[in-house]
Amino acid sequence: MSRSGILGFEKFVRLEDWQKIQDSCSEAFGIMLGTYDIDGNPVSKKSHSLRLSELIPVGIPGYEKYGDLCFVQKGFKPTEDDISRSKCPGNLDVFFFPIKTFGQNVVAFMSVGPVILNKREGMTFYSTHASKMGISLESMLDALIEVNVFSHSSIYDIVNFIESVFSYIARTGYHKRRLAEIAQEVVEIDPLFSSFYEQKILDSLLNSCVIVLNADSGSVMTVDKKDHLHIAASSRMDKDIVKNTDIKVGEGIAGVAAATSKSIVLPADSNKAGVSKNMKRDHIKSSMIVPFNKANSSEVYGVLSLNIMRKDREFSDKDIALTKELVNLASIALTSVG
Repeated sequence: MSRSGILGFEKFVRLEDWQKIQDSCSEAFGIMLGTYDIDGNPVSKKSHSLRLSELIPVGIPGYEKYGDLCFVQKGFKPTEDDISRSKCPGNLDVFFFPIKTFGQNVVAFMSVGPVILNKREGMTFYSTHASKMGISLESMLDALIEVNVFSHSSIYDIVNFIESVFSYIARTGYHKRRLAEIAQEVVEIDPLFSSFYEQKILDSLLNSCVIVLNADSGSVMTVDKKDHLHIAASSRMDKDIVKNTDIKVGEGIAGVAAATSKSIVLPADSNKAGVSKNMKRDHIKSSMIVPFNKANSSEVYGVLSLNIMRKDREFSDKDIALTKELVNLASIALTSVG
């Protein structure tokens, strides 16, 4: 019997939407993602599928296939409590985390990887493992090109962010379904749940950006009905600033970004129209201001701002590209919970 509880995963999640978000997330990080029911059966197509998954033959001692995923250690089962990790052939690692609707009710697992931790091994190492797998070294090396390298800290930051986004989507779907079953009039409470999970997604987006990009401070501002920006999430900012900030769209650097729907990177964009006159905080070495919308709307929903105070660092083109990918993912997730 399934352990998934009263409602199965597919009962409250639109698999088409889930797949789109999974694909977008996979593309953003360059990592293979998959979703499985609690018995290990795939409930979505693998995103960013790796040739290595199909290349490794069945019957490698000490390993077995998990659903349609690359091989994991024999007897491995993902934990229902937290992130779990398994080794894969070739010294690769794959991470799992549970999707919970409420309390400890696990309805699915998501896999992240396989990935290479810290650095690629030497030629002798891969030659030995290719021989054990019964494949050519050339084929293995060619397939490993698709597998990205991550540090321990960065992969856990990424997994935590992915976990937050998908868990909030699942919980929102569950609550909507349960409310509709209890009484039709109770569905009016639904916006409260949507607002709650939108806040969670904004918090996760900001926290992930600050950690992954090693920023010193940051905020997410959202646009109200009067076209004013207010801080909805913050990191390492003065409480009074968070409480009292009220910026009209078109005014201030964040307001300019919201009005034009264009990102601003400082100091690189300091000479652009409307930017230089609004630069007031000299202690900030570099800033990135990125406006974003919900995926189902062309109107600006909010503005993500990240700051660096250290003299030896500025935001790079790579930082900007990653931030835009994370913002894009949050944009899709916000649509799903809204």
